Amino acid sequence: MKRYLFPLLILSLFLMMGYGQWAIGEIEAHTYTRIDQETAKEMMKREDGHVVVDVRRQDEYDAGHIPGAILIPNESIGCDSPEALPDYHQIILVYCRSGNRSKQAAEKLASMGYANIYEFGGIIDWTGEIVTTEEESKMDTVVLRFSSFSGGGYEYSVKVEDPSIISCETRYEFEENAENIDGASYDYFVSFKGLKPGTTTVWIYGHSPIMESENSAYTVTVDETLRVALTPCRALSMLYVYRNGEISYDSYKITLEADGYHVSVNEEQELPLPTDVADALLDVIDRYDVASWDGFSESQRFVLDGEGFYLDFVLTDGTKVHARGDNVFPQHYYDVMNAMWNILEGITEEKTGMKLYIGGTEVPVTWERNASVEALKALLPLSIPMSMYGGFEQVGSIGKSIVRDDEQTITCSGDIALYSGNQIVIFYDSNSWSYTMLGHVNLTRQEMTDLLSHGDVTIRLTED
Repeated sequence: MKRYLFPLLILSLFLMMGYGQWAIGEIEAHTYTRIDQETAKEMMKREDGHVVVDVRRQDEYDAGHIPGAILIPNESIGCDSPEALPDYHQIILVYCRSGNRSKQAAEKLASMGYANIYEFGGIIDWTGEIVTTEEESKMDTVVLRFSSFSGGGYEYSVKVEDPSIISCETRYEFEENAENIDGASYDYFVSFKGLKPGTTTVWIYGHSPIMESENSAYTVTVDETLRVALTPCRALSMLYVYRNGEISYDSYKITLEADGYHVSVNEEQELPLPTDVADALLDVIDRYDVASWDGFSESQRFVLDGEGFYLDFVLTDGTKVHARGDNVFPQHYYDVMNAMWNILEGITEEKTGMKLYIGGTEVPVTWERNASVEALKALLPLSIPMSMYGGFEQVGSIGKSIVRDDEQTITCSGDIALYSGNQIVIFYDSNSWSYTMLGHVNLTRQEMTDLLSHGDVTIRLTED
């Protein structure tokens, strides 16, 4: 009998060990994920069967909640799974007032085995749509809330393109007894009520003396029951682009104001900008997925004829991009920059009234705004035989002396200068002398070299 005892003992130990491993393997650690509210907004846009859960009290929920959110008070979540959440693999987005109860609720739900819990804080920080229970039951009114502070924060204004479709009411809510205190925070509520079926656009402008403007735009749809629905619109809110390199480029800043778009070139006075120009720039941003450039910041030093850029833009749907580079560029960089410059160049330039042809080829020129250029224009048309000189320029006589204001200058490829008051000089390399600058040809060093370094040319100056 003893000879069977040892094998039985080994078999028992094996089974116990095997069972122990199986049991340990069944134990899973259930956790939840914390996300910011912008991520939560993006997740709410997806059609993936998610549910938004408000874990505050009934009275808090009734006073204002995220549209479509269901109420499951934190205090009601015990050991049993809530009836409203039968699917343990459903995506569940949880919030409360300030973020405390939502964390507690998320932890309890995760411990029950819910696999996709996302906690995103409190409604006090929510910048999206908020509705009361009464409003949601009717859904002919939608409320947007924006937060700011007095004495430098955003001041808001609203424009409805077709006020016959929706009415609009606004109100401010300050902290208790803080309305007259500089720096006090407040909420700005915008309520829209359906008046008749139709579609229109709403613009909400946020301007601050110390911060960049923050604008929003929504497509508003009112159905036959006067139910109101808002959909964020993509439009350009602000764009700043700067580019430097072998060619001299202008910098542009475009802003959206209540009276339309404005542009500032090289930080000079703002001028009105047609909306179709802003729309064309947005098309470039979307066509080349420039939003993916956000955060790009790379550089490479000591690159001959290098180039650098800075791009900053904000869209009305909340998209924000900040990117910069020196001799290292994101995907589609040259396609984007060339497309943008094709749109922007010439939009704000004043007519100079003068064109330049080098050997029969018209070249793009940015003319100076000075008395010498005006005097040169008075002599048009001009045909000037040029002569190569020094391996860096071509020079020719304009036939008479005109006003000049010479300064010691280091020129570069593309520069156009007046020498001795009666000769015009065009450079394809650098020189240092006393000149009056007339303008700059917007071509690369190689393009200027190809035009000017292979023999004498004739230039023509004509009226534009």
